[in-house]
Amino acid sequence: MVFQIGPVIELQECLRDSPKFRSTLEEQEAQIELLEQKLEKVIKACGTMVDTGKTYVSQQSQLANSLWDLSVCFHGDPDTTSKLNRLIHALQEMNKFHTILLDQASRTILKNLTSFVKEDIKAARESRHYLEKVSSELDAALQRNSSAVRSRPLETEEANNLLAATRACFRHTALSHVHCVTMLQAHKQHELISTLLSYMHACTTYFHQGYDLCEGLQPFFKSVSDDLEIQRTEASKLEKTLNNCHTLVTSQDVVQPATPVPPSAGPPHMEGYLFKRTSNAFKTWNRRWFYLDNNQLVYRKRTGEDSVTVMEDDLRLCSVKPVVDSERRFCFEVLSPTKSHMLQADSEDMYQAWVNALNLAIGAALQHSHGHADNRQQTDRHQTDSQDKLRKSKIWEQLVKVAGNDKCCDCGDPDPKWASINLGVTLCIACSGVHRSLGVHYSKVRSLTLDAWEPEILKVMAELGNCVVNNIYEANIEPDIARATPSCVGGVREAYIKAKWVERKFVRPLAVSPARLSRSPALRKWSVRKLRRRPHSSDPSKRRTRLNCVDDKSEEAEQKNASESVSEEVILIGENLPGNEAQTSIELSSDEDSAGDEEEGEAVSMEDLSKLGADLLLYKASAAHNLPVMCLAMAEGADKGWRNSEDNGRTHLHQAVLSGSVMACEYLLLNGAKINSQDDNGQTPLHLATSRGHTAQVWLLLKHRADQHMTDSSGAEPLAIAIQEANADIVTLLRLGRLNEEMDLENGGTDDTFSEVVRDYSQMACTQPQRLVRDHSISE
Repeated sequence: MVFQIGPVIELQECLRDSPKFRSTLEEQEAQIELLEQKLEKVIKACGTMVDTGKTYVSQQSQLANSLWDLSVCFHGDPDTTSKLNRLIHALQEMNKFHTILLDQASRTILKNLTSFVKEDIKAARESRHYLEKVSSELDAALQRNSSAVRSRPLETEEANNLLAATRACFRHTALSHVHCVTMLQAHKQHELISTLLSYMHACTTYFHQGYDLCEGLQPFFKSVSDDLEIQRTEASKLEKTLNNCHTLVTSQDVVQPATPVPPSAGPPHMEGYLFKRTSNAFKTWNRRWFYLDNNQLVYRKRTGEDSVTVMEDDLRLCSVKPVVDSERRFCFEVLSPTKSHMLQADSEDMYQAWVNALNLAIGAALQHSHGHADNRQQTDRHQTDSQDKLRKSKIWEQLVKVAGNDKCCDCGDPDPKWASINLGVTLCIACSGVHRSLGVHYSKVRSLTLDAWEPEILKVMAELGNCVVNNIYEANIEPDIARATPSCVGGVREAYIKAKWVERKFVRPLAVSPARLSRSPALRKWSVRKLRRRPHSSDPSKRRTRLNCVDDKSEEAEQKNASESVSEEVILIGENLPGNEAQTSIELSSDEDSAGDEEEGEAVSMEDLSKLGADLLLYKASAAHNLPVMCLAMAEGADKGWRNSEDNGRTHLHQAVLSGSVMACEYLLLNGAKINSQDDNGQTPLHLATSRGHTAQVWLLLKHRADQHMTDSSGAEPLAIAIQEANADIVTLLRLGRLNEEMDLENGGTDDTFSEVVRDYSQMACTQPQRLVRDHSISE
């Protein structure tokens, strides 16, 4: 293939400085600007790819290290340890190959393209600026030459000379610029292709190395597979054998004690359960596991502590005496010079065995020197493993019990393993990828099984769920809309998710139906019900008319409601949202129990229907700590930074703090509410939480990095307010927050004490919220 490359601009046009030259030059410079933008985007994407790859390599390295640590569990099985070590080594080799590939990507794409942008394109830009400067000087020289007067020959000659010199300079500069632009356009193809070719060579080497590694491991893989098949067969045989173990119970009802060995064969061994009478005033009897070991009589509990108690540490000083005058059967006494121990066996045979074993042990101890006792060893059979700790239930096992969360919110795929914490829904892995591409300002995706979950976020998820959220975001969906399904193509899934969450096409407009108004002319007010998860009683006299945009289900429902007598005068928004009456399956105490003494179902202040809008609805729902209605308001497009001019210029977050709800505050912060917004008095949400004694809200705001150095209109900081109110908990939190800020600035790290306090308050805010609210603020 023959490539013909020539000047991008005709040189004659360049010398003449024609309009064609200027227009062509503008086109070339526009192309260079576009090229620079696209290259910078490629460089940024490659840098992100390399950084993400390094994170992946780091995590895989940690996986290999964790597997190395796991190998200590098989120290008694050298064959398993050998296989595990070889597999870990293979993982580490693959990790090295990946590291080399990332290094090659950095050396080829990042280095070459960055050099092209910083040197070639920068040189073209500087050449253009110099050309513009000389062009301006040429225009000035032409203007001066044209205005020269004939009567002044000296000035005319000077103008002509200046013009000739400037024109020559311009032509040389223009030719140099054309040369620079032409070479840039000529180099861009082979620079880009050469860079990508080098990267592809690196990729080829990476996959070839991986293939060679795996090919060399094939015999090992086959050997391991054969061994695994044998192990599975042996395990199956063992299981069949153990299935018959219950026959021992029927064939041997009484467990016979072990037969003591003669003294010539060494110290006798005996073990089993005995009742031991305590030495306190109540003389109670406790059952313990006794055994003889190296001339000692020791016992331990059946469960609990692994430590043993030595009843007698030297049997040479002891004697055994049957007890015949006791009301309990099978009793005997172990006597020492200082103590007496009353013991009881379960049967006559066990009684005789223990008495004989103790006598034999005492005789054997007397025959051996005392020095042998210094080298005694504890036997492994007398030490039992401690009870395994109960595993905590997995986060996803709790969240999928919330209504609708057992399937993906968007496509309905069962068993979702991802969630959007600001939307309050669960997602499958395919839909979670689309949500990530939307950006965190739309959806914050988190894994249900891999990521850590804070209690306050779990509470938000429990209050919402797929049923509640879909009832809002899919309330007005048409039947012919191409919905996402578990098996749909990526384009359909992405289009549906963007239409649902970004464009909010399927949200029903916030309005009251004309039919409802015509039936009830008195309907002129609306409000929001305060929501908490404690059980509540419904009073028929307190029922409210429901909002048409959310609750109207069908024409038949309208006709049925029309036939009933309507005496209500207030529309209660969100009354019929699914999940409002449901009990969540996540066992976390509601923070609303500390919000005040209001009853479940009590509404916030009423507003005129003419003021019904998304902004005011979110404001009222925040005061009512009603998350489903807050979700409805956000779906309707509420402005998260809106200030209520009729209520001291306060924001939604101010209202959530005043309500005492950690959950409402967390939901607003997750969805981008401004944490440091000030009302007309200059008070931030942190000022309000401090003055009201809401320790849980102070903790949450500090956790989200609220600025505690801002002052209100009176010049007071939150710390000064807390000191004035004598609230020790909040003063401690604020001072720890300041200490953490100082350490962060000095050392670039977070104070461990502050992190521990944050974790403690996080757990307390969600399990014992009443402990974080001062008495004088409960009525707030």
